[in-house]
Amino acid sequence: MSFLEEIPGPFRQNLMASTAMVLYYKMALELSCWIRLRWKRSIVSRNVLQLFFSSTVIFWPYFDTSDWSWKFAVLLPLVVLSRLVYKGAFLRDPTDLEVQNWSLSSSPSELLLGPVFLAAVFLWLTLYQFMTEEAAIVAAVSFGDALAPLIGSRWGRHLYSVPFSKFKTMEGSVVGVFLGTIAASYFYMFMMGMTLLPLRIILAYAGIAAVAEGTAPGNCDNFVICVVLHFSIPRIQQLLPP
Repeated sequence: MSFLEEIPGPFRQNLMASTAMVLYYKMALELSCWIRLRWKRSIVSRNVLQLFFSSTVIFWPYFDTSDWSWKFAVLLPLVVLSRLVYKGAFLRDPTDLEVQNWSLSSSPSELLLGPVFLAAVFLWLTLYQFMTEEAAIVAAVSFGDALAPLIGSRWGRHLYSVPFSKFKTMEGSVVGVFLGTIAASYFYMFMMGMTLLPLRIILAYAGIAAVAEGTAPGNCDNFVICVVLHFSIPRIQQLLPP
């Protein structure tokens, strides 16, 4: 018998699923490096990396929750969060791969803003919202949030801003956050084996996310969107029951 065959089934399955998540992130990091070298645009490489990171929830259905080892799913966001904190606060090497790809300005301290908030949100989702509707929606909003700058930088023509927030484009907010959240919500719920929510509910979630992203202060949009949705989802469910 091989070593893997001697490991109990659920434990082996969860170990393999968590390993696949890590390899998926590593592939995304390598792709982001190639994009940065190819197009010399940090906004593209960073947001492509966020798109892939946000999509790691598609691995969740492969975890067997009958065994405690399903919590191996937390390894990826925990490791990413730890690495971002270490590299942003202590190592501070502007040539590091993760600094180059998570930071728009190649500044290590930038890792402690949006990227750390994003990793912390996914750590919380994994521990407390595993395989729930809220996790699928928040992950979809993170996908839309990553798509918005790509749309805005290429096709954005109508700028807007509110006090304490950065300049955004209407094209990025509408096409990226709003429509991107709708598409990603249905894709993630389908991949996670969930019952698809009615369009009116997804529209409400996407609208709230677009407003929260457009008005969030500074680099706190990942955190602000998560908090706003966390408190909005129960209310939406009351107002718009399935």
